[in-house]
Amino acid sequence: MDKENASNRKGTFSTRGHTKVGTVVSDRGKKTVVVETDALEYFPKYRRYARSRSRLHAHNPESAGARLGDIVEIAECRKISKTKAWMVTKIVKKAEGTVVLEMGGGRALGVEADRLKKAEVKRDELPLQQPKQQEQG
Repeated sequence: MDKENASNRKGTFSTRGHTKVGTVVSDRGKKTVVVETDALEYFPKYRRYARSRSRLHAHNPESAGARLGDIVEIAECRKISKTKAWMVTKIVKKAEGTVVLEMGGGRALGVEADRLKKAEVKRDELPLQQPKQQEQG
């Protein structure tokens, strides 16, 4: 995928500004992924390091195709929606293994299966989720 431009039905998005590398923690949106980045900041006054995380919503064009667990590079672009101002430019490393489905609808990678103690499903065989119908009455 071209790092400078990505097309969409509303036009092209050009990237500018910062780039970050993070892990995809959710890919449940149609063309949106949530990328979690870690940062280590040094505070000289206390001579200590502080670890922080940030979760950024990023546009996931079909040409990139990032999935849950992938390590991706994201770049800043113009505002696409209320929460999206980043775009996936490339996949640094594909995730391996299985995806764990939780009863509440959440998902995690298979490496966390022992901690979660849930059933495993192969990555390519994830069930499609049907929209919930509201009861009329």
